[in-house]
Amino acid sequence: MPTVLIIDDNRSIAMALDVLLSLHEIQTLSATSPEEGLRLLEKSRVDLVIQDMNFTTDTTSGAEGADLFRRI
Repeated sequence: MPTVLIIDDNRSIAMALDVLLSLHEIQTLSATSPEEGLRLLEKSRVDLVIQDMNFTTDTTSGAEGADLFRRI
């Protein structure tokens, strides 16, 4: 079964994606921060990462998401 890692600080988004993907027999893992997502990547086999671009409420530049992308 394919596995998708969802990294988003908004739990509602992660839950909605989990429900949608489960309809297609895709397992999901969820993380609420870039650090937690990176830890899950070290421990688990993941086929795809879906990530938020902004993790703090005062940021809308996407720099946090770009940084996470480079770290992955």
